[in-house]
Amino acid sequence: MLRFLGRGSAFNTDNNCAFFALGGKLFLLDCPMSAFHKMRIAGAEKLAGGRPENITVLITHTHSDHIGGLGMLVHFSFFVWHIPVVVIAANDDIRQDISYVLERLDGCDSSAYTIISPEDTGFTPVAVNHALPLQGRCFGWSFDIDGQRVVFTGDTSSLEPFMPYLTDGAYLYTEASAYDSPVHLHIDKLRALMPELKSRNVKVFIMHLDDEEALCSAAEKIGAVPAPLYIQADN
Repeated sequence: MLRFLGRGSAFNTDNNCAFFALGGKLFLLDCPMSAFHKMRIAGAEKLAGGRPENITVLITHTHSDHIGGLGMLVHFSFFVWHIPVVVIAANDDIRQDISYVLERLDGCDSSAYTIISPEDTGFTPVAVNHALPLQGRCFGWSFDIDGQRVVFTGDTSSLEPFMPYLTDGAYLYTEASAYDSPVHLHIDKLRALMPELKSRNVKVFIMHLDDEEALCSAAEKIGAVPAPLYIQADN
């Protein structure tokens, strides 16, 4: 369902960013700077399988490893690709924060992007607990691709908010951490939930990895797989 321009956590070289193409549009889940540069090299048309109508970015939260490349994407899309960017912000607080970053800090042309709320988009924001300073401004997303349920956790300390959205056969892209932390999902928490997820035929992919080797090894043992990397797999 999704492919990734990076699946690393905050202090990784390639930060977490997924994409897919649907209905003539290219969709990104977050936009770190590392992902922007991979997009720039690959080209929007290659990622989308044709020239996209727009590039739509779903924001999980505003940590720099999730939105650090957003302003650059807006600039590059406007001046080079001539493709408009649409940002979906889960709530009004995130909308205001993104607007401030793009308008006041990055100085993006106002005609180069649009920030919209998720109502009537088919994308459902799922509130999560992550970093305390961003309380109330951290979300995952639930949506369908050609009738197939996809759940993307973003950064979260628990999978509990997502369980109602994990219908039979869903694709779950969940962060997984090798280091125990109150703001991320430790691999042991995922391990404990795997029997329930397997009973629902949920396909589990791990992302936002802080220790690639350890987590990929652990995922194999519990029946999860690493999120598929686009650059590594396709180029």
